[in-house]
Amino acid sequence: MSETPSDTTAAGEEADPSASPVADRPDKLRLRIAGEAGRMLADRGGDSRRAGFRAARRVGRGWVPPQHLPDTGEIRRETERAMVQGSDAPAGKPGLPGDRFDRIAELVRVLGAVKRDPVKYPEGDALEHSLQVFARVSEECPWDEELLTAALVHDIGLAIDRSAAVAVALDELADLATDRTRWLVEMLPVATALHAGTLGHRARHRLEEHPDYDSLRLLESADRRGHVRSGEAPTLEEAIEILRGLDSDDAADSAEAIGNADDDDAHRSDDA
Repeated sequence: MSETPSDTTAAGEEADPSASPVADRPDKLRLRIAGEAGRMLADRGGDSRRAGFRAARRVGRGWVPPQHLPDTGEIRRETERAMVQGSDAPAGKPGLPGDRFDRIAELVRVLGAVKRDPVKYPEGDALEHSLQVFARVSEECPWDEELLTAALVHDIGLAIDRSAAVAVALDELADLATDRTRWLVEMLPVATALHAGTLGHRARHRLEEHPDYDSLRLLESADRRGHVRSGEAPTLEEAIEILRGLDSDDAADSAEAIGNADDDDAHRSDDA
């Protein structure tokens, strides 16, 4: 049977990249890869970066150009959607910006797809661990919104890229958390080394001199104690509402302090 020009590329001609399955409707391919990666994470766990590559190989049936790969945010939203579909949990608002607490909840929720060794981590998944850490910190510092936020988000990098979990967590938190919260997340591995006795003398001295040393030690202690099977902890929604309430209280206190300062200035002007 003879071949027609539509069946094969003539000798010496380059294949038309627009004719490949990968190049056809790149936005649709990107969505399909994100959806497949989300289902893989919801079913088997892992991190978004590796799941994205595996899903691309499966959906694209070969190499997929980097510009057609979904980013970690798109995979995270698809993971959340897949997790909600497979449970009785309330659906979130994937794709909607919301306030910073809604965005924090979106980052933390997908930790439910991060499964770890049940012998070392009997709590089950990284979401349950984060909620237990939040609860332990809340028992001792229920008023400290920045420290509680650090407790809730300290492991979000595990759902994105386990090989650089702290770095990607700090990147995700750049416009969502204060410098103090980000410092606590960044220094938690150092505090873990301090507890294990592997931190050098100079590094230990510098850490002990930091004004948030005690807060960091509390976070590290809570991190160690957050590995209890069926341990007591709030739901993610309850934790987020606690943070939102504390943030509102801080804003009200700041407004009251500014108002009092203005009154004092007015009284001084009247006395002058």
